[in-house]
Amino acid sequence: MDLFDKLSAESDAFHERMDSYESLPEEERIEKYRAEVKEMEAKVLEIVDGKYDGSLYKFSCSEDDMESAWWWLMSRGYALEKMFTIHCSEAEVKRFEHQDAHLFELTKDMFARTAKMYRYILDMPLDQKDDDIDIDGTLRYWGESPQDVLRLEDDDFYGSDFLRMIPIMATVEQELKGDLAIIQCSPHWRKDDGRKSSMTDKELRIENELDDGTTWAEGWLYHPKLDHIVMCYATHAVVTHYLYSIPDFLRMNTFEVKVEVKLQQICEQDGSRLWWWDNCSERQFTDKFLHEAEHRPEGMSKGEFIWKRVVEYFEFEERDEEDRRMIKQNLEFEEKHPDREFKRDNSFYKADRISSLPDCRKDDSLIEEFLRTAYTKKP
Repeated sequence: MDLFDKLSAESDAFHERMDSYESLPEEERIEKYRAEVKEMEAKVLEIVDGKYDGSLYKFSCSEDDMESAWWWLMSRGYALEKMFTIHCSEAEVKRFEHQDAHLFELTKDMFARTAKMYRYILDMPLDQKDDDIDIDGTLRYWGESPQDVLRLEDDDFYGSDFLRMIPIMATVEQELKGDLAIIQCSPHWRKDDGRKSSMTDKELRIENELDDGTTWAEGWLYHPKLDHIVMCYATHAVVTHYLYSIPDFLRMNTFEVKVEVKLQQICEQDGSRLWWWDNCSERQFTDKFLHEAEHRPEGMSKGEFIWKRVVEYFEFEERDEEDRRMIKQNLEFEEKHPDREFKRDNSFYKADRISSLPDCRKDDSLIEEFLRTAYTKKP
């Protein structure tokens, strides 16, 4: 039995136990949930402390151990959510209100700071060599140490070692799942695209469209004692997208708003700059690849080299495959929802880049025709 099958079987057994507790009296049921929390945490700490002496850095170097911890932490979170559903004290409701409002303010700060930096970039005198500028605003949980976790009045009720578990979860999320931001703003920048700093956030596409006054309460966030809260997207993301349960969410103390700017100069050997093909003529396009073909590997015909080079350069095969995937996905969606008035437009997905290209691999006389066609199919 491989690791996935083993962990999957453990998860199935856990949920069978959890289902069996439903018929128990409330106090006895809570005791069972608390015991499950402790058991799952013991499994995690057996790895972190037993194999790595408590070093999260060393722990993060083993994908298998983090994968195992992820499954156990998922089960732990499920048991904690069950306990919160029953418990949900007045103090927890107030703490939830505060945390949600705090994350909403941080979200507004992140968008405002990103917008300010974006407008600064739009007004900044550009160097002729500036090809690309990335602006990336993020809101993340900063969960590196016990100072990033609060101790609260209900800690004993849940029986969790929150101070140990929350930093471990943060490590697993960062190293195993890709360190995804809770919420992000990455405004588009393209040289000479006509965007001006005087434009509105909406015109610049940097406004927060996720928090529109509709609550993001989903899943475990549906609770009668929390119905009055218009939950922000960041709250929803923490509780439904990550390993964190609502009791964990209430104890998460430190968050980071960060705006990063990256200026890039991207240049090929022949002097071609980033997205050079956007404004080039058909002749310039053709001459570039004909020039590269003069230095093709020995034994490769000019037509074969140019066909492979262009197809690989613009990723025509991958783009065709993605188009076919999207068409299939849209058709399956329409089959499941035949009554929907809105129909997805599959005409956008051509999936014809390769099939439309004249095959010059064995016929050099088709090179010019191939390049003319490829010019019309470039991104």
